[in-house]
Amino acid sequence: MLGTRHEEYQSFTNGLPFVLNVNLERSRYNFSKENNWHDNLEIQICTEGSGAVLLDGKTFPFNKNDIVVVNSNVIHYTGTDSNLTYCCLILSNEFCRQVDIDPSVLIFEPFIKSPALADMLTQLREIYLTLDTPFRKARLNQTVLKILIELAEHHTVHKATTASSAKKYETVKAAISYIRDHYSQKITLDEIAKAVLCDKYALCREFKKLTGQTIVENLNNYRSVKAIDYLSDGYTVARTAALCGFDNLSFFTRTFKKYIGKLPSEYKK
Repeated sequence: MLGTRHEEYQSFTNGLPFVLNVNLERSRYNFSKENNWHDNLEIQICTEGSGAVLLDGKTFPFNKNDIVVVNSNVIHYTGTDSNLTYCCLILSNEFCRQVDIDPSVLIFEPFIKSPALADMLTQLREIYLTLDTPFRKARLNQTVLKILIELAEHHTVHKATTASSAKKYETVKAAISYIRDHYSQKITLDEIAKAVLCDKYALCREFKKLTGQTIVENLNNYRSVKAIDYLSDGYTVARTAALCGFDNLSFFTRTFKKYIGKLPSEYKK
């Protein structure tokens, strides 16, 4: 069972309005253990191999030159059963809004086959990797703007989510943040619901819908992931269990095995 991570991109380095991961590699042995989501628009292009991208529970094939657009607040996961290499462009919300292409207002096609857009993404990658390109930042910004205009003009689906659906995302994100901040403590569904100002049953329903996990599954998954850090730092299994909010050692052992794939004692070795 995959966990779900919320990412925040608030500051962009090197004076560029984006983050570009040029050669991300995935295989059956090299993969992420978590879905993730963020407010920022993300564009992925497959450069080698094949795999699939999961967007809010819907699977899209991902082969060479295929383009996947991860719209704002979409829970996504990129993986493969063989080998996959892809580029990932994450754009600054501030930059998008400045050029009047706001990812919180527009929704773009999630799966695109476009030679024109693929060429622009390839050009962006080449400029990014060539550090001595004259006027490099200006050319990068120009290319990113072309990509956004291409999306807006030819691949816009419709206006974005209603206020009510946006509020559901915010509530679930707040619940995830609460879990991250209090995983070492004994917490209940009632406490989480009270912290995020939501009815417990409505929260459980929306949490499952948006993350694919129940709140308890997400909590135990996150506790197991955090346990890896403590075990790696030399803590005993019993101490690790206590630090991660487990008050029953045998339950910790079973839960860790379920989400990590090994017993804590095996991982420690």
